[in-house]
Amino acid sequence: MKSGEQTQEKMRLCSIVTAGGLPYSQKAALCEQIGDEVLSRSSTMDSPNFHAISAVDLRRMAELYDEAFFQSNLLALARKHGLSFRWSSRMTSAGGKTIRTTSRDATNGKVRVQYEIALSSTLLFQTFSDLQRPIRVTGITCANRLQAMQRILEHELIHLTEMLIWDDSCCAERRFQEIALRMFSHTEHHHKLITQHERAAKKFNVRVGSLVAFDFEGRPYIGNVNRITRRATVLVCDATGQLYRDGKRYRKYYVPISQLRLVA
Repeated sequence: MKSGEQTQEKMRLCSIVTAGGLPYSQKAALCEQIGDEVLSRSSTMDSPNFHAISAVDLRRMAELYDEAFFQSNLLALARKHGLSFRWSSRMTSAGGKTIRTTSRDATNGKVRVQYEIALSSTLLFQTFSDLQRPIRVTGITCANRLQAMQRILEHELIHLTEMLIWDDSCCAERRFQEIALRMFSHTEHHHKLITQHERAAKKFNVRVGSLVAFDFEGRPYIGNVNRITRRATVLVCDATGQLYRDGKRYRKYYVPISQLRLVA
């Protein structure tokens, strides 16, 4: 892409996100239309609290947002570099992530920039499930997974916008928050989805530091929970294990939280 053309496209995108923004009722109506269209066209999503999802659904939603809110300028500019969408089952704290990677062509020395937007399937699927409480994402109360997915994607589209225009992005900064409020009426820059830590504590009474029992390959073990992600990391004292700072040796086990039993 020629530098002059790129500059013009950045300026157009910048003018869109720094303008006055749409009235709240119009924004809300557009977001509802986008959610309805994604759901109706999906071959995997069966309801607003869907149990399956694909990268195609995520990409389609981004395209609809681009058309409705960015005048089809955002994704077109990103795709001239390289843009992909995916779901991640390994993201257990962040609801979404926008990744900017750069690489240099060994033959001509040119730097190539690529972008990827990833959303956490783990967090979405364990929210609106077996634990019930109000769910807020970016300061907006969500009634189902579809709405939560939309709020997370909106957040990530602002990250992408900032990266394309200003090369960096931080949602804790004033510029990001002003754009988020202007474009999507976001009043916060974080989510309150149900995390593995919360689910482990409320459903199984398991926390980091808990003494637990579990079975592995037919043998019983007792250890302390050291970390909670998709599974619990349990440290069991073992003379042949890794040496830790407390001077003891432990062997590490990764155990589904539902298979742990609290030791009184």
